[in-house]
Amino acid sequence: MSNNIHELIDSVAAEADATRDAPMPAGAASTRPNKSVPVAVRLAPDDVSAIEVLANKLGVPVSTLLRGWILEALAAHRDESVATALDRVTADIQRLRELVA
Repeated sequence: MSNNIHELIDSVAAEADATRDAPMPAGAASTRPNKSVPVAVRLAPDDVSAIEVLANKLGVPVSTLLRGWILEALAAHRDESVATALDRVTADIQRLRELVA
Protein backbone atom coordinates (compact mmCIF):
# COMPACT_ATOMS: atom_id res chain seq x y z
CA MET A 1 0.00 0.00 0.00
CA SER A 2 1.11 3.51 -0.63
CA ASN A 3 1.71 6.01 2.15
CA ASN A 4 -1.43 7.91 1.13
CA ILE A 5 -3.57 4.84 1.81
CA HIS A 6 -1.91 4.30 5.19
CA GLU A 7 -2.44 7.95 6.07
CA LEU A 8 -6.11 7.74 5.05
CA ILE A 9 -6.62 4.60 7.13
CA ASP A 10 -4.92 6.21 10.12
CA SER A 11 -7.05 9.34 9.70
CA VAL A 12 -10.32 7.37 9.52
CA ALA A 13 -9.31 5.24 12.51
CA ALA A 14 -8.46 8.35 14.55
CA GLU A 15 -11.80 9.95 13.68
CA ALA A 16 -13.66 6.76 14.61
CA ASP A 17 -11.90 6.64 17.97
CA ALA A 18 -12.56 10.33 18.64
CA THR A 19 -16.28 10.09 17.83
CA ARG A 20 -16.94 6.66 19.35
CA ASP A 21 -19.32 8.01 22.02
CA ALA A 22 -20.93 10.71 19.87
CA PRO A 23 -24.55 10.19 18.78
CA MET A 24 -25.07 8.89 15.27
CA PRO A 25 -25.82 11.54 12.65
CA ALA A 26 -29.49 12.09 11.78
CA GLY A 27 -30.59 9.73 9.04
CA ALA A 28 -27.78 7.23 9.63
CA ALA A 29 -28.95 3.63 9.73
CA SER A 30 -27.45 1.36 12.34
CA THR A 31 -26.80 -2.30 11.66
CA ARG A 32 -26.39 -5.28 13.89
CA PRO A 33 -23.96 -7.63 12.18
CA ASN A 34 -23.75 -11.27 13.20
CA LYS A 35 -27.28 -11.27 14.57
CA SER A 36 -27.72 -14.88 13.52
CA VAL A 37 -25.58 -17.98 13.96
CA PRO A 38 -24.88 -20.24 10.98
CA VAL A 39 -25.75 -23.92 11.45
CA ALA A 40 -24.48 -26.77 9.28
CA VAL A 41 -26.63 -29.81 8.51
CA ARG A 42 -25.60 -32.96 6.66
CA LEU A 43 -28.10 -34.20 4.09
CA ALA A 44 -28.07 -36.86 1.40
CA PRO A 45 -27.27 -35.49 -2.08
CA ASP A 46 -30.71 -36.54 -3.36
CA ASP A 47 -32.39 -34.61 -0.54
CA VAL A 48 -30.30 -31.52 -1.28
CA SER A 49 -31.26 -31.75 -4.95
CA ALA A 50 -34.94 -32.06 -4.07
CA ILE A 51 -34.70 -29.06 -1.73
CA GLU A 52 -32.96 -27.01 -4.44
CA VAL A 53 -35.68 -27.88 -6.97
CA LEU A 54 -38.42 -26.95 -4.50
CA ALA A 55 -36.71 -23.69 -3.50
CA ASN A 56 -36.33 -22.79 -7.17
CA LYS A 57 -40.00 -23.58 -7.82
CA LEU A 58 -41.04 -21.39 -4.87
CA GLY A 59 -38.64 -18.63 -5.92
CA VAL A 60 -36.74 -18.53 -2.62
CA PRO A 61 -33.13 -19.26 -1.67
CA VAL A 62 -32.44 -22.73 -0.26
CA SER A 63 -31.35 -21.25 3.08
CA THR A 64 -34.61 -19.32 3.37
CA LEU A 65 -36.66 -22.45 2.71
CA LEU A 66 -34.69 -24.48 5.26
CA ARG A 67 -34.85 -21.69 7.84
CA GLY A 68 -38.61 -21.51 7.39
CA TRP A 69 -39.00 -25.24 7.90
CA ILE A 70 -36.89 -25.17 11.05
CA LEU A 71 -38.73 -22.19 12.52
CA GLU A 72 -42.10 -23.79 11.71
CA ALA A 73 -41.06 -26.99 13.47
CA LEU A 74 -39.92 -25.00 16.51
CA ALA A 75 -43.21 -23.11 16.57
CA ALA A 76 -45.11 -26.39 16.48
CA HIS A 77 -43.34 -27.48 19.68
CA ARG A 78 -43.85 -24.22 21.56
CA ASP A 79 -46.94 -23.23 23.45
CA GLU A 80 -49.13 -21.46 20.96
CA SER A 81 -52.62 -20.07 20.84
CA VAL A 82 -55.39 -21.44 18.67
CA ALA A 83 -55.09 -18.32 16.49
CA THR A 84 -51.37 -18.91 15.94
CA ALA A 85 -51.95 -22.57 15.13
CA LEU A 86 -54.69 -21.57 12.68
CA ASP A 87 -52.35 -19.06 11.02
CA ARG A 88 -49.73 -21.79 10.65
CA VAL A 89 -52.22 -24.23 9.13
CA THR A 90 -53.47 -21.52 6.74
CA ALA A 91 -49.89 -20.82 5.64
CA ASP A 92 -49.29 -24.55 5.14
CA ILE A 93 -52.41 -24.82 2.98
CA GLN A 94 -51.24 -21.88 0.86
CA ARG A 95 -47.84 -23.52 0.37
CA LEU A 96 -49.51 -26.76 -0.68
CA ARG A 97 -51.61 -24.86 -3.22
CA GLU A 98 -48.44 -23.28 -4.63
CA LEU A 99 -46.75 -26.68 -4.89
CA VAL A 100 -49.56 -28.34 -6.82
CA ALA A 101 -50.21 -25.35 -9.09
